Amino acid sequence: MKAFKKLLKAAGYIVPVFLISACTLGDVSDDLNNELTPEDIEAASQIMGQALSDDNEGVFSSLNDALATVSIDGFGTSSTLAKDGDGDNDDDEYSGRGNESNFQYDYDPETGTHSISFDRQVNAPNFEKNLSAVLTYIFTDIEGAFIQQPRMNKESIENIDFTASKTGDMSNRFRHSNFSRADTFSIKGLSTAASVLSFDGKHYGNGSFTGVRANGDTFERSYVNEISFLDIEINKDTVAQNGSLEQGVNGTLTYEMSIYKNNNGDESTKTITGTIVMDGDGTALLRFRNLSKQFRVNLSSGFVTDDDDELEASVNSVDLDNETVTLDNDIIVIITPRTEIEGDDGFETLEDVALALESGVTVIAEAEGYINPQNQLEFIADEIEFELPDDDNEED
Repeated sequence: MKAFKKLLKAAGYIVPVFLISACTLGDVSDDLNNELTPEDIEAASQIMGQALSDDNEGVFSSLNDALATVSIDGFGTSSTLAKDGDGDNDDDEYSGRGNESNFQYDYDPETGTHSISFDRQVNAPNFEKNLSAVLTYIFTDIEGAFIQQPRMNKESIENIDFTASKTGDMSNRFRHSNFSRADTFSIKGLSTAASVLSFDGKHYGNGSFTGVRANGDTFERSYVNEISFLDIEINKDTVAQNGSLEQGVNGTLTYEMSIYKNNNGDESTKTITGTIVMDGDGTALLRFRNLSKQFRVNLSSGFVTDDDDELEASVNSVDLDNETVTLDNDIIVIITPRTEIEGDDGFETLEDVALALESGVTVIAEAEGYINPQNQLEFIADEIEFELPDDDNEED
């Protein structure tokens, strides 16, 4: 924890004394995660979702930044793992990558360190983000020599030593957070000599988080977290094929998080530990120590869902103008720009579903997301899948 404090101070973070007094891994008792309440679990899972996700400047934002190309001309969107011209991605609307302002660059030939600083601002539907960041890179080739022009010599890069210091705030439909984060990565195996890239490192963060529970209650927590990497590998062919770093990562992370609640001047602290397992499908399985319930985190958006957040029913109608789907139980599923639509049986778009309904075909929707706390008849989808009923599939 002393190293944690030193790093945060070095990065210029303002860290209240009570945050630094958090327990270490060895201090955690064997009880049920210090008797976590359902509100604690929801707060912790949402905080971890942001700490991991690309959109919310978490671990995968820094990892994408670490693998982006940099030069005096700007911060490139094309990853060192992607082919030239593969850097265009609709998700950049939410990550903000490639649209930086106040960009400054410096290179120190003595240490081989590339330093950049910039601001990111995103104003998308139901999502706002403001960020200031300082990043450093040391690129080396297979012989260990410094690479002064990584964008022009992308094929020669074998290793990257990377640090990130980020401060900012974010708001979406039901959440607001202020944060300070620091990442340190060592990445190896970028050249064509290896098919798999490996990396290790640490993520540190602190901040405050305000959210709304499914029952409409609001909550607020301050937090400190630390995430460590264990045996993380990235399949370069998978990343090149899918164009998404999140879908090429496999491995396990461990974390420790202390959350702080202030109730009319009465402060309470709870320390939580667990693991995060990634299996290369763009999500991670979030597990809390001594708790059987598991949560799935979308590594791009930070959406967190569990088995109770799944919805399955027949589709009654589709509103193409408002991008909503009404189910036969009267639940309205809201499709946002971040909703991932998966279509079996030829249902790749809402238009496909609408045409099927007009032809008298029954379509089943399976959605993951959460109930709108302000309207229990609205379900905001993180993912939605359309398919024929099982008996129709058997007839085919």
